[in-house]
Amino acid sequence: MDEYSIENTHEALKQRVIDYVETAYFGKNDELRELCREELEAQGVMWKEPYIEANPAYKALQDGIERADIPMNIKAILKQMIERNMGVYKSPYVHQVQALEGFYKHCDLFVATGTGSGKTECFMWPMVTKLVNEAKSNPNSWKQRGVRAMMLYPMNALISDQLGRLRRMIGTSSFYDMFTVYTDVSRRPQFGMYTGRTPYAGELRREQDKALSDTLRSNLIVRDEETIDQLKKMGKFPAKHDMKKFTDGLHEGRHVTDNRDAEMITRFEMQENTPDILITNYSMLEYMLMRQEEQSIWEDTKKWLEQDEDNKLLFIIDEAHMYRGASGGEVALLIRRFLHKLGVKREKLQFILTSASIPQNENAKVEKFICDLTAVDNLGKR
Repeated sequence: MDEYSIENTHEALKQRVIDYVETAYFGKNDELRELCREELEAQGVMWKEPYIEANPAYKALQDGIERADIPMNIKAILKQMIERNMGVYKSPYVHQVQALEGFYKHCDLFVATGTGSGKTECFMWPMVTKLVNEAKSNPNSWKQRGVRAMMLYPMNALISDQLGRLRRMIGTSSFYDMFTVYTDVSRRPQFGMYTGRTPYAGELRREQDKALSDTLRSNLIVRDEETIDQLKKMGKFPAKHDMKKFTDGLHEGRHVTDNRDAEMITRFEMQENTPDILITNYSMLEYMLMRQEEQSIWEDTKKWLEQDEDNKLLFIIDEAHMYRGASGGEVALLIRRFLHKLGVKREKLQFILTSASIPQNENAKVEKFICDLTAVDNLGKR
């Protein structure tokens, strides 16, 4: 068990550095190696003693979901997710419970807490329960396609990470079983990543469809069972109900989305069937607001927002601190254009922003930053 202790790991790294220097610079000169060894092994020349930095402890709330001041139907959804081990915890951190409570009091949220403190859950739990609750309580609204949650990221690497989390949380057969039994609805919540990496740009082309089908088949379908299981556990396998059927359809030029699919892979899937959760970056969102190809997405979303006065689009901005300066100004204007595109007032959007990097004792500046970014005149109770 001591093999991977801090002391042994540090010693192994130190010896590797020393061995490299001796091999690269001293070669077979044993006499020179012996003369320099004492100096190389002295602290401060090639190495220093390790520094251990402890993560801060975050306060957990015993039976926090049960004690949370949220609607009973939302508790019921979360409890089922706890029982099925779907990324919800019986005794979560206090700030995670506060995020749920604030969301269901119809407030906009700014979650500022340290790395490793479960910020993602502060928007994932409200988002997922919001979708499940709509399907259960308002099936007519659920039938109308539309972007119900927008997840905006500054970098594609962060998008890939959250895509994996969505696959593991709502892309499983266990979630689908829970969802259909609880809601008596067959179409599950669906998500899609729409970035420059999403296949593929331009018009539909058979040769592109075949190439994509062949790639998916060779990279995913023909793998052995154990590898596929590992990919799914890591969130690296698309959350399709029948991946083989989908790739076969692609080979014939068909981008078909099954109601049992949790994930949409291609742009043409999302243009044909608007996803409930759209994950993108601000550059792509700007293009999507302008181009003709994506207009069906916004038309569907507009119809959904108009269908029920309680329908609000959840707008999630992760790593909000990265939108400072010029990029922050661009995103602030983009959000205002987004509202104009949908033809709705600010009240039809609900925001959750997260960050692990905010200045200390600068509350006024932080509040102004949030207001400017999210098109709010003042925070007030929000």
